[in-house]
Amino acid sequence: MAIKVNKTMLIDDSDIDLFIQRRFLEVYNFSNQLVSYKSASDALNWLRNIDGQDPPDVIFLDLNMPEVDGFAFLQSFETLPEKVRKAARIVVLTSSNSSKDRELAFENKNVIQFITKPLKQSDIERLNELVKKSR
Repeated sequence: MAIKVNKTMLIDDSDIDLFIQRRFLEVYNFSNQLVSYKSASDALNWLRNIDGQDPPDVIFLDLNMPEVDGFAFLQSFETLPEKVRKAARIVVLTSSNSSKDRELAFENKNVIQFITKPLKQSDIERLNELVKKSR
């Protein structure tokens, strides 16, 4: 049985990829709320100043972005408020199929899955299991 997370954040600099990911997650009823950012720095600013809001349970993160890429986001993630670090699980969703990128991504303890685009139903099913185990 699929579980539904409360809040999911999508971080990708591509409007098309954000649209596809959002629709896919809506069709599979993955989350109660979806928040999207086209820039990792904007997402980090929101997470730093989250105040009374619930942090996301899952963050889908692209690696290849201008200015602040996914790896820089992962480094900065470690400096976020404890409330955010404890709640959020990160799914790297990228066009990269590099084993080096995969290895580097999993160095961050909050990364629970590495998916090469596009997102598929089997990815969501696996992610449901991983989220359930990490709770």
